Amino acid sequence: MTVGPAPATRTSLTAQLSFLDRFLPLWIVGAMALGLGIGRIWPGLGAQLDRVQLAGVSVPIAFGLLWMMYPVLAKVRYDAVGRHARNGRLIGTSLVLNWVVGPILMFALAWLFLPDLPNYRNGLILIGLARCIAMVLIWNSLALGTTASSCRGSGRRRC
Repeated sequence: MTVGPAPATRTSLTAQLSFLDRFLPLWIVGAMALGLGIGRIWPGLGAQLDRVQLAGVSVPIAFGLLWMMYPVLAKVRYDAVGRHARNGRLIGTSLVLNWVVGPILMFALAWLFLPDLPNYRNGLILIGLARCIAMVLIWNSLALGTTASSCRGSGRRRC
């Protein structure tokens, strides 16, 4: 005997998702395909967008990040943050997954798929260590790493 609501009143998890959320993987693949297509059609677009900077920050990237983050941040229930922060099991699980499992997994993937490309491998490991891409950019700067703008006009063959 099962306990719970009658089968007629049950709704599947996918039915509870919005149209956009339900097909999110398709939107992501579609956005990647669109970006690749635009890059093929307009190969100089990246260099043109890179010229639009304000205080050394790429304006198109800043708008893109805001476009990505706003929906998520708008849905955060800030009144519940304190209650969740007091939940030791939740915080512990989050810390272990984010700062132990994630970096180890990214380290393993980097060595598995990029054993002969140390620069890409190191970049992938850094992304695995960072919890957001902004941290990767900061760590790259602190490590005196190269960026697209630092390679332009430097005469270096490999940047």
